[in-house]
Amino acid sequence: MEKVYTIGEAAAVLGMPASTIRYYDKNGLFPDMARSQGGIRVFTEDDLEWARFIERLKVSGMPIREIKRYIDLYREGDSTIEERRHIVNERREAILRQMEDLRLSLDFITYKCWYYDVAAKSGTCDTPKNMPIEELPEDIRRIKAECRINRY
Repeated sequence: MEKVYTIGEAAAVLGMPASTIRYYDKNGLFPDMARSQGGIRVFTEDDLEWARFIERLKVSGMPIREIKRYIDLYREGDSTIEERRHIVNERREAILRQMEDLRLSLDFITYKCWYYDVAAKSGTCDTPKNMPIEELPEDIRRIKAECRINRY
């Protein structure tokens, strides 16, 4: 006999609020959700894996509407492979762009940490601000160039 979980138990195992699971179900993301005779949601291990699958798509930045479309295509079977492939490839490209934006943001913050470390050590922001480019550490020069930082 396969183990089944209540929504509270499923939420605890998944590490997400029961309200999130209800929201996903309400939006049609659990198309095969089983219910007890009393109408209470009943989760299997497969349902928990499905919830993790949905959560990974959500964390990737995929909107609920697009997740629903993807699930509908998945349920249609192999005739939708190319469309699903297109969806996940687009999501991958969006994540790569987001990662590049985050890398640039991290570089900028790294520069500002260096800037204030130098300023704190010298007692003035004039020191890092007026430092000749050739005296800057190599990584700081690179960051300044990539982030197009001239004065700040």
